[in-house]
Amino acid sequence: MKKVFVLSMISVLSATAISCNNNDDYPEITEVSARKIDSVKIPIDTMTLGVTQEFKIYSTFTRGCEGIYSYDYNYTNDSVRTIANFAYKTNEACADGTYVDGSRINFKPVKTGTYTFKFFNGKDTAGANTFFEKKVVVE
Repeated sequence: MKKVFVLSMISVLSATAISCNNNDDYPEITEVSARKIDSVKIPIDTMTLGVTQEFKIYSTFTRGCEGIYSYDYNYTNDSVRTIANFAYKTNEACADGTYVDGSRINFKPVKTGTYTFKFFNGKDTAGANTFFEKKVVVE
């Protein structure tokens, strides 16, 4: 009976040790940060109230170790929007070259007037965020 108990305990401990095996064979995200927006495609700059249009926002990434993670869309006030793409970086070795990818944002205005979209354009020499602007008129 003692042997059965000892063998059972060894089996349980072995199963526990194997199930807790830490498998690091996959890339791990090591950083997420705002990425400079290189270009924006806004199909029409004058639109009708209540109609939705899709904006495409593009950034450049290093092959093999970076990619689009998400985007941030903030309402500064009723008519100003601030937008940034976020990139992930993994622990994998980066490859040669870059590629362009981005986010798609649906914009449906709720009032008439001019909307100002401020797109993250990196940081200046003092470390402050910089933006370039696009305007959309809603009639």
